[in-house]
Amino acid sequence: MASPAHEAEALRNDPQHPFDIPLSEDLLIQARSRGVGLTEILEELDPSQGDSTLDAFERQLARAGIRIQGTHSDTIDRFFASTESAILFPEYVSRSVRIGMTDFRALNQILATRTRIDSDTYKTLFMDESAQTAADRRLARLAEGAELPCIEIKSSEHTVKIRKYGRYIEVSYEALRRKTIAVVSVFLKAIGYQIQKDKFEEALAVLVDGDGNSNPAAVSNTAADGTLAYADLVDFALSFHPYQMNVIIAPPAVVKTILTLDEFKDPSTGMNFQATGDLVTPFGAQIIPNSAVAANTLIGLDRRYALEEVFETGLLVESDRLIRRQLEGTAISEVAGFARIIQPAARVLDIDWA
Repeated sequence: MASPAHEAEALRNDPQHPFDIPLSEDLLIQARSRGVGLTEILEELDPSQGDSTLDAFERQLARAGIRIQGTHSDTIDRFFASTESAILFPEYVSRSVRIGMTDFRALNQILATRTRIDSDTYKTLFMDESAQTAADRRLARLAEGAELPCIEIKSSEHTVKIRKYGRYIEVSYEALRRKTIAVVSVFLKAIGYQIQKDKFEEALAVLVDGDGNSNPAAVSNTAADGTLAYADLVDFALSFHPYQMNVIIAPPAVVKTILTLDEFKDPSTGMNFQATGDLVTPFGAQIIPNSAVAANTLIGLDRRYALEEVFETGLLVESDRLIRRQLEGTAISEVAGFARIIQPAARVLDIDWA
């Protein structure tokens, strides 16, 4: 199988017209109306074969002779060598931002599911266990003629708050046109990283305070005010039953306290941290340090059941402005919100509670 670079070079040297697919604004309009990216539309018109190392968008870049990576990366004005190649520029911007969003991994590490919606309001489903005992919730064997236990799934009373996360690009085309595509990608990825970071902080607020439907996280206290002991973490982990605490999110100072507890001072753990950067996992729970969590608290959750992300159409870029080189004031945004699913699957431990 050829490498991506070799496949791209072969397409650039193809004697056929560089555009197998007529590129026009109609493709962008079609993508926007369907809530997908240009890549998805191009894949329908030029499906990737099993031995291809490039997707349909990357093949169009190669056929247009546009290099976006490496030391031989072209400058931004290469996109605007023709009216057809300019159609590729908004998707390049969108893909670069999405790479940056993917680089911020913490949000995906706390989501149970993502739901796409077609409006700016959303009412989530939740499991109502408030009036049931633990015995009522058990799916145990029943005696002949006995009734099955009932678990009620309801629609929330209030809609989930949907917010717009994004940034404006404040740079003129003249300032950018001679910069290499690879360098500009770094800045676009940084925008995506920050968008995802902002969403993560909102997700934490929903985990703690709820999504507006009277479902804040239950709060436990440490045994001694101002002190976090190993026994406190044990009690906190056990409080999730029948769920499992598999993620801990805490401010850096609290993470330091956890990592320096005698029970976690395992030499092999220290060597693993030095070699890979992976933190110790108390009771199998992944630790995510984040300063957005309130001081002297930590959030625990079962990532499989705690949180849902809802979003409208994914990442939005103003393609009309971009293909006309009107970069300054161009918006890159995503409309999303978060909802609690099963309330006991997220809890808060308060260390400074007096």
